[in-house]
Amino acid sequence: MQSAIEQLNSRLQHHQLKELIADYQSLSGVLQAAQLQHIYQLACSSEVKYLFLQNVAAHLLEASPLPSEAVALIDDIDKLSFFTPGLKFQNAFCVTDNQGNTLLHHLFTQCQADNLPFNYLRSLMLFESNESLGIALKTLNKQQLTPIGCFIAQNSTTQMLAKHEFSALLAMMEVDQSHSPSAVSALINTLKQFYGANQPTNSDSKVLLCAAYLQVPTAQLLNALNQ
Repeated sequence: MQSAIEQLNSRLQHHQLKELIADYQSLSGVLQAAQLQHIYQLACSSEVKYLFLQNVAAHLLEASPLPSEAVALIDDIDKLSFFTPGLKFQNAFCVTDNQGNTLLHHLFTQCQADNLPFNYLRSLMLFESNESLGIALKTLNKQQLTPIGCFIAQNSTTQMLAKHEFSALLAMMEVDQSHSPSAVSALINTLKQFYGANQPTNSDSKVLLCAAYLQVPTAQLLNALNQ
């Protein structure tokens, strides 16, 4: 892995983009993911080189599909923003890891309450040509959860969302309105596990979001959670 990073650094230093892309295409998914992560780390450490390195990452993702090993890398809005120019290529939003998670599954599970990605993603859906983004929102992982289901049932955020983020999340829920019985059951059971011994109430943000997502009354959802 170290040799792949050293080779990347050398190509960057000498601005050998064509050779860098050829090197990248010959690597395993693990090493491709390592190079993408290294490029992001370099960009974060140099404001002057940020746009250049973002462009390099976009060229790599255009030349070769996002490796499944890199799906979990994009777990906050800063990484999402950096890689966005490249994610429009090769159906990157639809790539899954060995647990069936897209990058949205990881992003929605890990994002922090003060740095949510929903408004940003809604803008991408409105103003960018990103069909794979809509498909990814409806993708079920091996737990039978969609990305929105992961946010509701697995993200640690329990506070009410800021108005613009809440509005954006509701808009994305409209893209994903078809829920199979197994997916509904998985979401409710996972949310039960989140609450554990605690008793959910009809004012809890997760209850309100889940009811809106499943399009059921909060009383009906609470009854299912308390069974």
